[in-house]
Amino acid sequence: MKLLVRCSLLLMAGLAICSAQDDSFTTTPSSTTASEPSTTVPTTNTTTTTTNAPTTKSTTTAPPHTTTTPVPTTTAAPTTTSTAVPPSPTPAPGPVPEPEVGTWTWTNSTTNRTCILTQMALQLNVSYLDTAGKPTHVLYDIPKDARAINGSCGTDSQYMQLAWGPPSAQSSFLEVDFALNVTEHEFTLSGMAFQLAVNNGSFPNAKANQTITLLNKQPMFKTPLDMSYHCNRAQLLNLTSIDPTGLNSTVTVSKLQFEAFHNKANSKFSIAKDCDAIDTPDIVPIAVGCALILLIVIVLIAYLAGRRSTRSRGYLSM
Repeated sequence: MKLLVRCSLLLMAGLAICSAQDDSFTTTPSSTTASEPSTTVPTTNTTTTTTNAPTTKSTTTAPPHTTTTPVPTTTAAPTTTSTAVPPSPTPAPGPVPEPEVGTWTWTNSTTNRTCILTQMALQLNVSYLDTAGKPTHVLYDIPKDARAINGSCGTDSQYMQLAWGPPSAQSSFLEVDFALNVTEHEFTLSGMAFQLAVNNGSFPNAKANQTITLLNKQPMFKTPLDMSYHCNRAQLLNLTSIDPTGLNSTVTVSKLQFEAFHNKANSKFSIAKDCDAIDTPDIVPIAVGCALILLIVIVLIAYLAGRRSTRSRGYLSM
């Protein structure tokens, strides 16, 4: 009997041990499934992999930038060279200053009467030879302080000579000639003559021992007697050279007023004939006067005829 009780107790203890082992095995899997979502090992490994991937790519893309950097450096060199090639622009020449106006007169020392009055500004465009024998051009102004050194107060022709430059050295000259037309009661500027002493002061790099003589013998500027000629605008006149080189030049005359055959005791210009005024022929005032006289005669005849007819009607009524 006791043996049976012991066997029962042992059997119950064995069953209890077995059931306890079964409980331990069932709790272990539950703890494993609970720990799986909390660890998330694959997620951590994936994140590490993706962060390492761009680092590896950035390291591989650096060399291309390094190789392309020298290219702009080589293209910048021609830019520096091209800016140095074009020369600096030269400033445009300024306007040529106008010549100064001079006033000159010539008086007959015997009669003390002034026969020639002139006022003008003269600028020459002169051709001369340089030291190499090549033609060169220069603008040359007649100075306003030129001196009237000679002249003539003739009855048919008159002239005046001007000189400038140092009296001790060779001077330059200008002669102005006038001619009278007795039939038309007019005078003209019959000619101009220039003689220029070439020097390095007014003629740069000029050939030594050179003298220029220029002439204009064309009558111009017709003016009635007892009047002066006036022209404010510039007029270009051709000049012919008598030198062997044959270099012709021009002279520009502006602010011009002159009078010859003045023959008065004063030095004042007479009434001026302007170059821009319209010339009126002498036949025009004559025709206007004849028309007025004819109109007066017609009016007078009509008046007399009307008065006569009025008188005749009065006699008939009586």
